[in-house]
Amino acid sequence: MSDIASTDLSNLMIARRLMEIENNAELRRRGKHVDEKSALDYFEEDQVLISGSAPSDANPDAGPLPPIENIDIKLSDLHGKLQDLQNANTPKADIPEEGFTVTASQSVEIKLELRYRSNTPLEGLVVHDQNYAESDRYLFKFADGSTFTILDKWTNKSTTIWGDPHVDVSDVGGNSDGDFKDLKASDDFTTFMLMDGTRVTFKAKDAGFIEQVDIFKGAQHVKGIGSDSKEFSPETGLFSTKVQNNEAFVANKTPIGDLIFAGGDGNDWFDAGNKLIWGKTTGPIVTQRPLATLEFYYRQTVSQSISVQTISRDA
Repeated sequence: MSDIASTDLSNLMIARRLMEIENNAELRRRGKHVDEKSALDYFEEDQVLISGSAPSDANPDAGPLPPIENIDIKLSDLHGKLQDLQNANTPKADIPEEGFTVTASQSVEIKLELRYRSNTPLEGLVVHDQNYAESDRYLFKFADGSTFTILDKWTNKSTTIWGDPHVDVSDVGGNSDGDFKDLKASDDFTTFMLMDGTRVTFKAKDAGFIEQVDIFKGAQHVKGIGSDSKEFSPETGLFSTKVQNNEAFVANKTPIGDLIFAGGDGNDWFDAGNKLIWGKTTGPIVTQRPLATLEFYYRQTVSQSISVQTISRDA
């Protein structure tokens, strides 16, 4: 065993033993009988386990050490217990003093980000690349072959179709707020009608993945290929980079299937009878294009660590 591995193992065993000592002390305070051992006794036993050797006065008939149950404890509590036990432990006079040092640290990383987006008017459909297409009001993102997002740029609310296929609206908790299986008219096609008249039709089994997405607006048509299509590949999948002016011809050949309509604050979805299917209105209903959108992102990451190091000092 390397010196580093041996040191790490020793430190872990020391921390575990110290936690067991504290647990046994609590049991004794409750009136239960527990064999009393000092931290030094535990240390000597653990050294035997680490080295694989037995001390000269070991009892050959003694059974194995009893199993040690896991004890749930917070990092701050462990630090305090180790410090208390270190202060209370008095080594024997004729044995070199053994001790340990405990170092605990915590770091907090906060990330703030502001994103400004100008909502300049846009004529028709525009394809930027394989992943992004856009209209005057909506941004369409094909993240991968099975994940497609419709963002209402005027309200900054989005709907993501992902997996087999699930529906996730951005202003409701969780990542699955509905499913294509919630709609019963078709098992193969689902159409989202947007507030500006844009039609987005998914070819996808209700228990499958996206095969194809067709976006129709005016006389324009944009085709997207999903991962369940035989045509899909990293090079040819997702959005076609060309906008076609064949909307009427292709739209007539593309079944509508299940039909839902955008409403509310942009990502609430209703059937033809105005019954809410997915979503919840959490913001104002916007009917005019805002000049710009300012997005604020906040992320906090907390990291904690603790280290135990043995020390040896001459008596």
